[in-house]
Amino acid sequence: MSTQHSNHKEHAIRASGLSVGYLGHSNVLSDVSFEWRGKGIHLIIGENGSGKSTLIRTLAGLQNPTAGHAIWDEEDVSSIASPRRILKMAFVQSIPPRQSELTVDEALALNESDQAKVHDWLSAFGLLQMRHKSLCELSDGLAQRVMLVRAILQDTPWILMDEPTAFLDVKSRQVMWSHLSALVQKGRHIMVSSHDYHLLQGNLDLTSVTAIASHGLISLDPAGSFEEWNASI
Repeated sequence: MSTQHSNHKEHAIRASGLSVGYLGHSNVLSDVSFEWRGKGIHLIIGENGSGKSTLIRTLAGLQNPTAGHAIWDEEDVSSIASPRRILKMAFVQSIPPRQSELTVDEALALNESDQAKVHDWLSAFGLLQMRHKSLCELSDGLAQRVMLVRAILQDTPWILMDEPTAFLDVKSRQVMWSHLSALVQKGRHIMVSSHDYHLLQGNLDLTSVTAIASHGLISLDPAGSFEEWNASI
């Protein structure tokens, strides 16, 4: 399986004094600074309500920080207009958008005109027979697979994913991680929040692991044990 993206430039996402939350509510993370650099899979773990989704949405530019800065390659995310942002980052949310009347083919055509490539990725995720169905006709799991293919076809340096496996069956999860690992070898940078870290530990080469704990962010050993990771949150 191939993609056009073969840029091995090292990209970085960092934060400076970043606080995230929603206006009118208390922050879920306050005054944190960090840097995630280099191709690979960067994993974020934490309990429900710890702020994983809010953090990753803020880093993706989908909501503004309540304070501080989220920075992509020396550019403040909030200053990057949407047309430029989609050239730098693809985003997969935890709940797929099933209300759309777009067919699978139409949804993917927004990101990719190479039909051979679309065919290959639909086949890889077991979606060829669904390509003429609308997203609203699909189950949550099938729609999420479409969103994963769409993010891959967007061919950006970064893919950010918020609990992407929430609606996937075991086989689909294995397919996803296998293809993401292959994309990393081609120079892609992937950031993912996940509750499935007990399945990933020891089975996936991770570039970094960050835990969201009650007192802030903790950088963990990517080769550490599940017990070590779990004790940090």
